[in-house]
Amino acid sequence: MEYELTPIKKFNQPERVGKVKMTKSTTNEAPKVSKKYAKTRGEHYKDIVIAVLVTAVIAFVGGMHFSNQQHAATEQAVKAAQTTATAELKK
Repeated sequence: MEYELTPIKKFNQPERVGKVKMTKSTTNEAPKVSKKYAKTRGEHYKDIVIAVLVTAVIAFVGGMHFSNQQHAATEQAVKAAQTTATAELKK
């Protein structure tokens, strides 16, 4: 049994008559508008978690700063009270 070799024909490309390439059309087409990126549910949760963590860090740092100021003010008030008390006792 023998097989015949048949020529390969490209079905996806049209056969050009005269092998002349056509140039692009010069019509003014509107520029394509890019599609807006839609977030998935997981990305929304991730954004919420990140926002909560950032807020928590800022609140923690603010609380530590406030605590240090209150501690310094308390120590200063105690020193002031001790010096006036000793001065009154010496009289």
